[in-house]
Formats: sequence, structure tokens, C-alpha cells
Amino acid sequence: MLDHQDKYMMKAQCSNTTLRNHITHPHCEVIKAQKNQNPKAGQTSMARDGSVFRYDPNYLREQFAGLVIQRALPFNHFDHEQTTRVFQNTMQPRYTHVSRSTLKCDAMRLWLAAKQEIIDNFGNLNACVNLTTNVWSAPYGAPDSYMCVIAHWIEPGTWQIMKRVISFEEFSSPHMGHSFFKMLIEVLTNFNLEDKVMSITLDNVSNNTSAMNKLKLKYDPPMGGRFYYSRCVAHIINLVVQAGLGVLAIDAIGESFKTMLKDIFKSSARTRQRYVKIYKDAEKPCLRPNWDVPSRWNSTYHMFLSGLKQQNTLAYFHDLLANKN
Repeated sequence: MLDHQDKYMMKAQCSNTTLRNHITHPHCEVIKAQKNQNPKAGQTSMARDGSVFRYDPNYLREQFAGLVIQRALPFNHFDHEQTTRVFQNTMQPRYTHVSRSTLKCDAMRLWLAAKQEIIDNFGNLNACVNLTTNVWSAPYGAPDSYMCVIAHWIEPGTWQIMKRVISFEEFSSPHMGHSFFKMLIEVLTNFNLEDKVMSITLDNVSNNTSAMNKLKLKYDPPMGGRFYYSRCVAHIINLVVQAGLGVLAIDAIGESFKTMLKDIFKSSARTRQRYVKIYKDAEKPCLRPNWDVPSRWNSTYHMFLSGLKQQNTLAYFHDLLANKN
């Protein structure tokens, strides 16, 4: 070996016996795993943290269940023969098929464990919790209604604002204050929150007021219950906006504008294609309208705003339709 023209030589006593002993005498964790593993399992590899990787099918199923929950995937996402073959041929020969029912059971087990962890945390929490809840009907003509309860609190040790969805259940009709009161009682009892709720944010409707008055009588909320019932600001703003939009002149403008949009975007497919072709000929992206929703206070504003961005094209195409008719 040459280094700056100086010669170095390895002496005879410096052999590789130590390396051979490391293999022949089982001191290496990787060699141990290779000798003990299934011959069909392939070569042992190192994990990302530098430790020896060992395949654990139970851990894999747990990760699959967490992925399905976090990404809102169907339970049959891995329930396919081709998926199983890909995993076996490229990553892990010992991989076994994970069926839809197995993945569902694993996901429910994870959910129950997470729920119990939240319950235990609330039981030991030395702080107040604020709840936000609402009841709404399912879209697309579904007959069911649902109730969601979200808990907000500040973790005493870290002073971080925490948020968890603690209940999402079907709400049976009729939507009366007594039914709402019973479901809130069940949520508070299940999560050890009877004496920890500072305020509950709800829509400003009479049924909610009736339920909250009953809750005040049952529990002794902090500060005499002055902040126990918080009216939702967004709901109040929406009521004000809808009342303003209900003025005859403003309502007529909105209805005429929505009628023009419906003539273009909710008529025949041929009419929509003709409108899109105008943008293609001008080499511009076609803008879709934002329809107003009564439950969202700013949706009408966004509808008019999207219309202003394409007012020239809308007026031109509307005149074409009028002249054709």
C-alpha cells in the first residue's frame, strides 16, 4: 500500500481469524436469524433502525388496519389473490392472505383500544373539556340522521390544544330535545366527562336549548353554567345571511342567476359540451359553478364570485340558447 510514497505492509499475525470466528461461533445476530429462519423465507435483512428485521404477520395486520382507518379504505383493499402473490413474490414469501373479515376485526380492535385510551385519559385529566356537537340528516335522500360529538381540551403537561371525535352515531327520529339530552348523557357517562365539561357548542335552536337546560339541572357545571351552552357563531351568522338574502330584490337576483346556471350545467349533456367547447376554443380552463347551500353562510357569495369570473362567457352562451329557442 502506497501513501505519499511510503510503503506499508500487513504483518503475518494480522489475519482474518476474528472474522471467521464471528461466523463459526454464533455471536452475530444476523447469522443467528439466518440459521433459525424458515428456508423459504429468503435472506434476513436489516431494519431501518439497524436492528435485525423479523417478519411478524400480526404486526403486519395491525399496520394494515391502521392504514385502512387513516386512509378510509375499504376492508377488502388487500383481499385479492393478485395482491397476495405480489407480496409473496417480491417482499415476503411467508405473507398470508388477509381477508376482508379479518381486516375488519383488526380495525375494530384498534378502534376499541383507541377509545379505551381516550376514556382512561379523560378519567385522569385534571382540566375542563369543551364539546362541539351537531345533528344532521344524511344526503342523497337517505332516511338516517347522525350525531357527532367532538371534544376539545388543553393538555396540562404540554399546553397543547387537543381535539378528538368521541362519538359518531345514528340519531333516531324525532329530533326532540329529550332524545338529544339522552344521547349527550350517554356520551358524557361513557367517557368520564360528567364533571369536566366547561361548555357545549350547539346550533341556536329550541330543541338544543331544552336539552341544555336539562343538562344544567342534572350536573353542576363550572361557573354556575354561565358558559355551559355556547351558541354556534357560524349558525347565527348563517341565519342573519339567509334572512338578508330572503329580501325580495336580492332573492330575485339569486334565483335568476341560478336559473341561468341550471340551463347550462344541469340540462342536457350536449348543452354542457357546447359550453365547454367555448373555453377549449379560447384555450382557457372551464370553470364550474359553486352552488349555494342554505346551511353554509358564505356559499351564495362563492356562487356569485365564480359567476363573475366567467360572466362574459355565461352571458354569451345564454344569448345563444335564447336565440336558438
